[in-house]
Amino acid sequence: MKRPAHFPNLRHLRMFLSVCELGSLNAAAKGLNIAQPAITQAISRLEEHYAVPLLTRKSGGSQPTREGNVLWQRCDRFFRILQRGIMVASERAVAPTLSQSGHIVARLTASQLFAHVSVSHHGSLLLAAKADGISVSALHRAARDVESNLGYELYTKTPQGLAANRAGAELARQFQIALREIVTAEEELKGSDGSLKGRVLIASLPMIRSAILGKAINRTRARAPQVNFVVLEGVYDTMLRALRSGEADMLIGAIRHPPPASDVTETYLFSDPYTIIARKGHPLEGKDVSIDDLASCEWVAQREGTPVRNALNALFAGRQEGPRVRIEAPSTLLMRSILLDSDALAVLSVRQVALEVKLGLLTPLRFHVSAGGRAIGITMRSDWLPSRTQLLFLESFYEVLSEEIEGFVPPK
Repeated sequence: MKRPAHFPNLRHLRMFLSVCELGSLNAAAKGLNIAQPAITQAISRLEEHYAVPLLTRKSGGSQPTREGNVLWQRCDRFFRILQRGIMVASERAVAPTLSQSGHIVARLTASQLFAHVSVSHHGSLLLAAKADGISVSALHRAARDVESNLGYELYTKTPQGLAANRAGAELARQFQIALREIVTAEEELKGSDGSLKGRVLIASLPMIRSAILGKAINRTRARAPQVNFVVLEGVYDTMLRALRSGEADMLIGAIRHPPPASDVTETYLFSDPYTIIARKGHPLEGKDVSIDDLASCEWVAQREGTPVRNALNALFAGRQEGPRVRIEAPSTLLMRSILLDSDALAVLSVRQVALEVKLGLLTPLRFHVSAGGRAIGITMRSDWLPSRTQLLFLESFYEVLSEEIEGFVPPK
């Protein structure tokens, strides 16, 4: 996550949060042990930054405006996620307490947060400095300030320079999730005039080779033209990491049961049946295929442990020898390419190859795959709070699924 050109001062956000929680500038000043004019100035800077009124000042105190409530909610989540991250990232026998983590957060700056995230993301301080366009010494100082503040080690020396250790990587993940709250707040406040703005970050697996996701994006943009989308595509493990680090808002595609991480929640949407796929003109095309026929063929498959590989292995359950898998390919696109130019077979879901079958390039063989199908769903962080923009996309996505998938019932 690269630092935006303009990012609010964290001290100003803390002051604003305190005013909202305590109900007045005076109470916040006493609670933070700072002068009231400093808080007044901080609120003015935030209102100037967001170009919206955040507080309604009355004789009895100060109350957040409608826009102020949006920022209040996101600020509260931002600081709570930071505190949680500091507590859970520690690998010491005695981690910082809630009170201690609060004091630590109070000393953090935005520059320090982004510096630590950058070092962890790029793999070393040298690479991070080059990518961010800042001096190595400045980045080194910011990173070490974070480590000194926390009181436990975040980095290790490698031949490539300073790099985040395991605790540092986990802390960076938590920092990214927290920072996403402030970015989302800004997007929501830009849409306070009633329009919807901002970005929807989607991690996508080779879910369904159809226009479902594209239709949902187009439908969302027709309703809110100023909404932007970033779609990441990749294998499950990579996309799950993107979701859990705040690089994606949601993960759409085959789900795992149970979820592989305790901080994500899966919602089942529909089942995509498995079938055996071959190239058009394959020697087994048009025949009633037996398990012996399948055993005589070579296969291209995903790695062990994936749902589609489990479905392939289930075909040969009880036989002395399993499928002759000659090529393991994590990419569905690569699997299709291999099938088109060989007599290899693959187990894939019906919708993954719908276009190739329609074009007459691939064909399903006449053999019933009893393993059912891929469970397709949507995975989100358990504590995720979607914005209005993200909710609009989900509404459009479920609408398209209702049109494309017979019997689909949108989740509540």
